[in-house]
Amino acid sequence: MLFLLPQEVDRRQVFEIQVPSEARKGQIIKLGEVCWTRSIPVSTRLNMYLVGIRFLFELPAPDQSPQPH
Repeated sequence: MLFLLPQEVDRRQVFEIQVPSEARKGQIIKLGEVCWTRSIPVSTRLNMYLVGIRFLFELPAPDQSPQPH
């Protein structure tokens, strides 16, 4: 997956990504790790950063967490 971010991030940095899901009536939460970044000059004083990530795994939704016995 690609992100366009306003600040530089480190390679191997981990992100929590929350995406709304109509099928699950809530949010999907995934963890992704930065694989690479590229600086994109937007103006003389501003850069944006194209960031490629890979998904590590999906976290269970709060209402789907295993219950202790």
